[in-house]
Amino acid sequence: MRLLTTVDSRDAAQTLGDALYADGVATTVKETRDGEFAVWVHDEERVEKAKAFLASFDPNASRFAEMAKTARSKKRKEAKADAELRARTEKIRQQIEAKQNMRIGTVTGGLIAICVVVFLLTGMGDNIDVVRLFTFVPLVPVKGGYIPGNASALLEQPWRLVTPMVLHFGWLHIFFNMWWLKDLGTAVERVFSARYLLVFVLVVAVFSHTLEYMMSGGRIFGGMSGVVYALFTFIWVRGHLDPSFPYRMPQQLVTFMLIWLVLGFTGWVGHIANWVHSGGLIVGALWGVISSGWVGRKLGR
Repeated sequence: MRLLTTVDSRDAAQTLGDALYADGVATTVKETRDGEFAVWVHDEERVEKAKAFLASFDPNASRFAEMAKTARSKKRKEAKADAELRARTEKIRQQIEAKQNMRIGTVTGGLIAICVVVFLLTGMGDNIDVVRLFTFVPLVPVKGGYIPGNASALLEQPWRLVTPMVLHFGWLHIFFNMWWLKDLGTAVERVFSARYLLVFVLVVAVFSHTLEYMMSGGRIFGGMSGVVYALFTFIWVRGHLDPSFPYRMPQQLVTFMLIWLVLGFTGWVGHIANWVHSGGLIVGALWGVISSGWVGRKLGR
């Protein structure tokens, strides 16, 4: 935008802005710190035309008053048309979303199926002989049980970077993780694509599992909760920074998820892979910020 002029009367500034609009020049009127009113021209290419118009402008002349009246009427009609268009668009979006709500995303459904199958194969996480196939590092048999192996085994068995996410221990663990994955994963698939979600999940799994191992050592951990936290944070941040993003996280849910994250570190809610949660939160937040274009918009100012 380019500043055209400042005047000491709000009415005169508004009349000028409206008259210019009627003449094909879009403007914005803003009050300045010293109590005057600035008229800004939106389009750089229309500045010269606006200056020529300003040279003959008289706020008390009937011609300009009539132009301003015409412009206000036009703006009201355009605002009404925009509101009707938004209402129709929202209605269509809700209809589409209602139909989509009946379907689980392809990758989301696949992940849920894999988790359920692994859950049954591992005897709800109790069969250590099967569990050890999915742990981050191999479990080495010793007399009386198993001990964590060396992380160097990941060079030969790189799938272990992601397989802990399909391990679940107990019905509550898998139920709540699958419930959240169903909603949040499907939401991301709707907006982007199945491939987008798959890449997102794999990146989150590798980062969050590695972080958990680095911070907590070779103990057994598993679950989709790191991915769930990443999806939650991604949707929350992206929705906050990108007005065009169709999903918003309710503040009550945001508060609950953050409190649960903190409680995990206190030990009050049992043994939880807290660094998996934290890793998911970090990746989801960064992904949301970067993908929203917020950084570019800030640097471009």
